[in-house]
Amino acid sequence: MHKIRTFQSVTKFNWDEVTLTMGTDYAGKPKINISNVAVVTPPCITLWPRCTGTGNFGTTWGPSEVTKSKYTLDLTDNPVGAEFNNAFDEMAERFEVVDDSLLKFVYANQQRILGRKNLSIEELKMLQIRSGPKHDKQTGDATGRSFQLNAPVYRNDGVGGKFIKRVNVCDKDGTVITNGNVCPGNAVAATMYAAQVYTGVGGDKFGIQWSFDDVQVVCQRAKLMEVTHCGAFGSSQHVCAQQYSTSDLMEEDDTNFSTSGYDGQFGSN
Repeated sequence: MHKIRTFQSVTKFNWDEVTLTMGTDYAGKPKINISNVAVVTPPCITLWPRCTGTGNFGTTWGPSEVTKSKYTLDLTDNPVGAEFNNAFDEMAERFEVVDDSLLKFVYANQQRILGRKNLSIEELKMLQIRSGPKHDKQTGDATGRSFQLNAPVYRNDGVGGKFIKRVNVCDKDGTVITNGNVCPGNAVAATMYAAQVYTGVGGDKFGIQWSFDDVQVVCQRAKLMEVTHCGAFGSSQHVCAQQYSTSDLMEEDDTNFSTSGYDGQFGSN
Protein backbone atom coordinates (compact mmCIF):
# COMPACT_ATOMS: atom_id res chain seq x y z
CA MET A 1 0.00 0.00 0.00
CA HIS A 2 1.06 3.60 -0.61
CA LYS A 3 2.61 5.10 2.50
CA ILE A 4 1.33 8.47 3.69
CA ARG A 5 4.23 10.88 4.21
CA THR A 6 4.47 14.34 5.70
CA PHE A 7 6.82 16.47 3.63
CA GLN A 8 8.69 19.40 5.12
CA SER A 9 10.98 22.01 3.61
CA VAL A 10 14.61 20.90 3.40
CA THR A 11 15.58 23.71 5.76
CA LYS A 12 12.87 22.88 8.34
CA PHE A 13 13.33 19.11 8.41
CA ASN A 14 15.06 17.83 11.55
CA TRP A 15 18.12 16.09 10.11
CA ASP A 16 19.37 15.11 13.57
CA GLU A 17 16.48 12.62 13.82
CA VAL A 18 17.52 10.59 10.75
CA THR A 19 18.29 7.08 12.00
CA LEU A 20 19.53 3.83 10.47
CA THR A 21 18.70 0.40 11.89
CA MET A 22 19.32 -3.22 10.94
CA GLY A 23 16.47 -5.48 9.90
CA THR A 24 15.68 -8.33 7.52
CA ASP A 25 13.82 -8.47 4.22
CA TYR A 26 11.12 -10.96 3.17
CA ALA A 27 13.82 -13.54 2.38
CA GLY A 28 15.48 -13.17 5.76
CA LYS A 29 18.51 -11.30 4.39
CA PRO A 30 20.02 -8.30 6.21
CA LYS A 31 18.35 -5.02 5.36
CA ILE A 32 19.14 -1.45 6.38
CA ASN A 33 16.10 0.57 7.41
CA ILE A 34 16.19 4.36 7.18
CA SER A 35 13.81 6.58 9.12
CA ASN A 36 11.21 8.68 7.32
CA VAL A 37 13.17 11.30 5.33
CA ALA A 38 10.56 13.28 3.36
CA VAL A 39 11.29 16.82 2.19
CA VAL A 40 10.20 19.43 -0.34
CA THR A 41 13.18 20.47 -2.44
CA PRO A 42 13.98 24.02 -3.52
CA PRO A 43 13.53 24.89 -7.22
CA CYS A 44 16.14 23.16 -9.40
CA ILE A 45 16.67 22.79 -13.13
CA THR A 46 15.72 19.36 -14.48
CA LEU A 47 17.34 18.10 -17.67
CA TRP A 48 16.10 14.50 -18.13
CA PRO A 49 12.60 14.27 -16.65
CA ARG A 50 10.12 11.48 -17.44
CA CYS A 51 7.20 12.09 -15.15
CA THR A 52 4.23 11.11 -17.31
CA GLY A 53 2.99 8.17 -19.38
CA THR A 54 5.08 5.05 -18.82
CA GLY A 55 8.16 6.89 -17.59
CA ASN A 56 11.45 5.50 -18.86
CA PHE A 57 9.91 2.55 -20.73
CA GLY A 58 11.31 2.34 -24.25
CA THR A 59 14.33 4.55 -23.57
CA THR A 60 17.95 3.48 -24.06
CA TRP A 61 18.44 2.69 -20.37
CA GLY A 62 14.85 1.80 -19.59
CA PRO A 63 13.32 -1.64 -18.96
CA SER A 64 12.03 -3.97 -21.65
CA GLU A 65 8.87 -4.70 -19.65
CA VAL A 66 6.41 -1.87 -19.17
CA THR A 67 5.44 -3.08 -15.69
CA LYS A 68 9.03 -2.37 -14.58
CA SER A 69 9.07 1.20 -15.87
CA LYS A 70 9.89 4.13 -13.60
CA TYR A 71 9.19 7.82 -13.49
CA THR A 72 12.48 9.70 -13.33
CA LEU A 73 13.46 13.20 -12.32
CA ASP A 74 16.90 14.76 -12.02
CA LEU A 75 17.51 17.87 -9.92
CA THR A 76 20.69 19.62 -11.04
CA ASP A 77 22.89 22.43 -9.77
CA ASN A 78 22.46 24.39 -13.03
CA PRO A 79 21.73 28.11 -12.58
CA VAL A 80 18.04 28.95 -12.34
CA GLY A 81 17.74 31.65 -14.99
CA ALA A 82 20.68 34.00 -14.54
CA GLU A 83 21.26 33.16 -10.87
CA PHE A 84 23.43 30.41 -9.38
CA ASN A 85 21.37 27.95 -7.38
CA ASN A 86 22.65 28.47 -3.84
CA ALA A 87 19.61 26.62 -2.45
CA PHE A 88 20.80 23.46 -4.23
CA ASP A 89 24.17 23.66 -2.47
CA GLU A 90 22.47 24.04 0.90
CA MET A 91 20.30 21.00 0.18
CA ALA A 92 23.29 18.96 -1.01
CA GLU A 93 25.15 19.69 2.23
CA ARG A 94 22.30 18.19 4.24
CA PHE A 95 22.20 15.05 2.13
CA GLU A 96 25.97 14.72 2.52
CA VAL A 97 25.33 14.32 6.24
CA VAL A 98 22.90 11.46 5.55
CA ASP A 99 25.40 9.78 3.22
CA ASP A 100 28.12 10.08 5.88
CA SER A 101 25.82 8.53 8.47
CA LEU A 102 25.13 5.59 6.14
CA LEU A 103 28.85 5.14 5.50
CA LYS A 104 29.59 4.98 9.23
CA PHE A 105 26.70 2.56 9.79
CA VAL A 106 27.92 0.20 7.05
CA TYR A 107 31.47 0.46 8.38
CA ALA A 108 30.26 -0.70 11.80
CA ASN A 109 28.22 -3.57 10.26
CA GLN A 110 30.21 -4.43 7.14
CA GLN A 111 30.46 -8.15 7.86
CA ARG A 112 26.70 -8.55 8.14
CA ILE A 113 25.73 -6.14 5.36
CA LEU A 114 28.41 -6.64 2.71
CA GLY A 115 30.09 -9.84 3.78
CA ARG A 116 33.36 -7.93 4.16
CA LYS A 117 35.65 -7.36 7.08
CA ASN A 118 38.65 -5.23 7.95
CA LEU A 119 37.87 -2.67 5.23
CA SER A 120 38.75 0.89 6.15
CA ILE A 121 36.13 3.59 5.97
CA GLU A 122 37.95 5.06 2.96
CA GLU A 123 37.76 1.72 1.15
CA LEU A 124 34.06 1.44 1.93
CA LYS A 125 33.49 4.96 0.63
CA MET A 126 34.71 3.77 -2.78
CA LEU A 127 31.82 1.27 -2.79
CA GLN A 128 29.22 3.87 -1.84
CA ILE A 129 26.97 5.51 -4.44
CA ARG A 130 26.64 8.92 -2.86
CA SER A 131 23.79 11.33 -3.47
CA GLY A 132 24.74 14.12 -5.81
CA PRO A 133 28.09 13.90 -7.62
CA LYS A 134 28.07 13.74 -11.43
CA HIS A 135 31.09 12.39 -13.28
CA ASP A 136 32.17 12.31 -16.89
CA LYS A 137 31.70 8.75 -18.14
CA GLN A 138 34.92 8.87 -20.17
CA THR A 139 37.36 10.57 -17.80
CA GLY A 140 35.69 10.12 -14.42
CA ASP A 141 36.14 13.83 -13.66
CA ALA A 142 33.52 15.59 -11.54
CA THR A 143 31.20 17.65 -13.75
CA GLY A 144 28.75 18.98 -11.17
CA ARG A 145 26.02 17.66 -8.91
CA SER A 146 22.54 16.28 -9.38
CA PHE A 147 20.03 14.14 -7.53
CA GLN A 148 18.49 11.24 -9.42
CA LEU A 149 14.96 10.44 -8.29
CA ASN A 150 12.79 7.59 -9.51
CA ALA A 151 9.45 6.05 -8.66
CA PRO A 152 7.77 2.92 -10.03
CA VAL A 153 4.98 3.57 -12.53
CA TYR A 154 3.15 0.37 -11.56
CA ARG A 155 2.41 -0.34 -7.88
CA ASN A 156 1.14 -3.51 -6.23
CA ASP A 157 -2.53 -3.28 -5.31
CA GLY A 158 -2.24 -5.76 -2.43
CA VAL A 159 -4.35 -8.48 -4.05
CA GLY A 160 -1.90 -9.75 -6.66
CA GLY A 161 -2.43 -7.09 -9.31
CA LYS A 162 -0.84 -3.78 -10.27
CA PHE A 163 -2.12 -0.27 -10.90
CA ILE A 164 -0.57 2.87 -12.36
CA LYS A 165 0.36 5.47 -9.74
CA ARG A 166 0.63 8.77 -11.59
CA VAL A 167 2.87 11.66 -10.54
CA ASN A 168 1.01 14.85 -9.69
CA VAL A 169 2.33 17.72 -11.82
CA CYS A 170 1.50 21.03 -10.14
CA ASP A 171 1.79 24.71 -10.98
CA LYS A 172 3.63 27.34 -8.93
CA ASP A 173 0.77 27.44 -6.40
CA GLY A 174 0.59 23.67 -5.92
CA THR A 175 -2.58 23.18 -7.98
CA VAL A 176 -2.52 19.92 -9.95
CA ILE A 177 -2.38 20.58 -13.70
CA THR A 178 -4.64 18.40 -15.84
CA ASN A 179 -2.39 16.61 -18.35
CA GLY A 180 0.56 18.60 -17.00
CA ASN A 181 4.03 17.77 -18.25
CA VAL A 182 7.56 18.31 -16.96
CA CYS A 183 9.97 19.34 -19.72
CA PRO A 184 13.77 19.54 -19.89
CA GLY A 185 14.98 22.91 -18.67
CA ASN A 186 12.04 23.58 -16.35
CA ALA A 187 12.69 24.86 -12.84
CA VAL A 188 10.96 22.34 -10.59
CA ALA A 189 10.55 21.39 -6.94
CA ALA A 190 9.65 17.89 -5.79
CA THR A 191 8.38 15.94 -2.80
CA MET A 192 11.49 13.82 -2.29
CA TYR A 193 11.95 10.93 0.11
CA ALA A 194 14.33 8.08 0.94
CA ALA A 195 12.69 4.96 -0.50
CA GLN A 196 15.26 2.41 0.66
CA VAL A 197 18.91 1.66 1.33
CA TYR A 198 20.12 -0.75 -1.33
CA THR A 199 23.14 -3.05 -1.55
CA GLY A 200 24.61 -4.57 -4.70
CA VAL A 201 24.97 -8.26 -5.44
CA GLY A 202 27.92 -9.60 -3.49
CA GLY A 203 28.23 -6.41 -1.47
CA ASP A 204 29.88 -4.46 -4.28
CA LYS A 205 27.86 -1.24 -3.92
CA PHE A 206 25.48 0.45 -1.51
CA GLY A 207 23.57 3.70 -1.34
CA ILE A 208 20.21 5.41 -0.81
CA GLN A 209 17.48 5.26 -3.43
CA TRP A 210 15.70 8.61 -3.56
CA SER A 211 12.14 8.76 -4.85
CA PHE A 212 9.40 11.36 -5.35
CA ASP A 213 5.60 11.68 -5.37
CA ASP A 214 4.80 15.10 -6.83
CA VAL A 215 6.50 17.69 -9.03
CA GLN A 216 5.90 21.43 -8.98
CA VAL A 217 6.72 23.33 -12.17
CA VAL A 218 7.96 26.54 -10.57
CA CYS A 219 8.87 28.11 -13.91
CA GLN A 220 8.84 26.77 -17.45
CA ARG A 221 12.04 26.94 -19.45
CA ALA A 222 10.75 29.59 -21.88
CA LYS A 223 9.77 31.89 -19.00
CA LEU A 224 13.02 31.73 -17.05
CA MET A 225 14.93 34.96 -16.75
CA GLU A 226 17.20 35.43 -19.73
CA VAL A 227 20.93 35.89 -19.21
CA THR A 228 21.81 39.58 -19.57
CA HIS A 229 25.58 39.45 -19.20
CA CYS A 230 28.31 36.90 -19.93
CA GLY A 231 31.17 37.50 -17.54
CA ALA A 232 33.63 35.55 -19.71
CA PHE A 233 33.72 38.47 -22.17
CA GLY A 234 33.73 41.22 -19.56
CA SER A 235 37.48 41.84 -19.63
CA SER A 236 37.94 41.52 -23.40
CA GLN A 237 39.71 44.45 -25.08
CA HIS A 238 39.67 44.67 -28.87
CA VAL A 239 40.93 47.46 -31.14
CA CYS A 240 37.98 46.96 -33.50
CA ALA A 241 35.36 47.01 -30.73
CA GLN A 242 32.24 49.10 -31.43
CA GLN A 243 28.89 49.34 -29.67
CA TYR A 244 26.25 47.03 -31.17
CA SER A 245 23.71 48.99 -33.22
CA THR A 246 20.14 48.10 -34.18
CA SER A 247 19.62 51.06 -36.54
CA ASP A 248 17.54 50.70 -39.67
CA LEU A 249 20.64 51.27 -41.77
CA MET A 250 22.46 48.33 -40.20
CA GLU A 251 19.42 46.08 -40.62
CA GLU A 252 19.12 47.12 -44.27
CA ASP A 253 22.80 46.44 -44.89
CA ASP A 254 22.52 43.00 -43.30
CA THR A 255 19.43 42.18 -45.33
CA ASN A 256 20.94 43.24 -48.62
CA PHE A 257 24.27 41.52 -48.09
CA SER A 258 24.74 38.88 -50.77
CA THR A 259 27.43 36.31 -51.43
CA SER A 260 26.53 35.91 -55.10
CA GLY A 261 29.68 36.08 -57.17
CA TYR A 262 31.86 35.79 -54.08
CA ASP A 263 35.04 33.94 -55.01
CA GLY A 264 36.29 33.27 -51.46
CA GLN A 265 38.52 36.38 -51.30
CA PHE A 266 37.74 39.89 -50.12
CA GLY A 267 39.07 42.86 -52.06
CA SER A 268 38.84 44.14 -55.62
CA ASN A 269 40.41 42.42 -58.57
